[in-house]
Amino acid sequence: MSRTGPTGTAQPPKKRHVSTTLLVRTTRSHIPARHLFVEYKQWVKRDLKDISVRDELIIVSGQRDIYRRILSPQNGDNIATLATFLDRFDMSTVHPLLLHLAEIGMGAGEWREVAALIESYLCRRAVCGLSVKNYTRMFLNLTRRLRDDGASASNIRQYLSELSGDGFVWPSDARFKSEWRGADIYARLSNRKLVHFLLRLSDTYNSSKTESIVIVSPLTIEHIMPQAWTKYWPMDDGSLGLSDDQLDDMSDVPHNSTASRQRSQLTQTLGNLTIVTQELNTAVSNGPWHEKKPALLAASLLPINLQLATIDAWNEGSIATRSE
Repeated sequence: MSRTGPTGTAQPPKKRHVSTTLLVRTTRSHIPARHLFVEYKQWVKRDLKDISVRDELIIVSGQRDIYRRILSPQNGDNIATLATFLDRFDMSTVHPLLLHLAEIGMGAGEWREVAALIESYLCRRAVCGLSVKNYTRMFLNLTRRLRDDGASASNIRQYLSELSGDGFVWPSDARFKSEWRGADIYARLSNRKLVHFLLRLSDTYNSSKTESIVIVSPLTIEHIMPQAWTKYWPMDDGSLGLSDDQLDDMSDVPHNSTASRQRSQLTQTLGNLTIVTQELNTAVSNGPWHEKKPALLAASLLPINLQLATIDAWNEGSIATRSE
């Protein structure tokens, strides 16, 4: 079964606790949404007691343009790459940091470095299945650090590199690689996150010689070797594989049980996933490789799918190679 995901175009902004983010950024404290009214009143009485309501509204509305850039990123804006990524990953907890960075101003090169660092940190943790519950506190602490030490990509890198423990750590190459190869990523990540990964991977095949393609069709996740492989894709020796339910119900261990378990696990890894339109997904879904491959090459313009042209057989070895 396919899951629909985002396209390469900007998505309509969701409802956000904009006032909460502004208050968090200003007070440098975590404010639960249910406490917003009380905390806002206290902030006004404490920090804005000597100004008029008009001046208070000017302070609040002064963040308007930055919020528009974050919630509705536009091509060409330095903040767009990072803002789009955070939307796809539903990471509004990073918005106070973005407000601070956008307010002080950064050059295009510095923004690219910052975007790469934050995307690396969040993506690696997502692939490794690590918790997101500490992100509000962690990014507030990072914002405080940048206020004291100066906002720069190098300071962000240093802060993230110093974090430890599963609640905060920036996963190493070895840990990331192990999870990338073997994790049940289809169950671990939402569809929007998976589509983001595969779009970013697809972009790596582009060069200055490549045409620029704007994606307007919704994209779905396609399992190249189908999830229902036991019914439609025989093992390499021609035998039918065993489903997880069959393996659990059997008292005797069949000769092909190990191979069946390995294949079932690999079908859910990144090496077996790609992105296609819903129409193409429906057309090729459970078909054999000798039918699916030409259908993908004929209908898809995405580089990630064009790379499949050189693969004659799709099996466990093909999935492992593509994962690398």
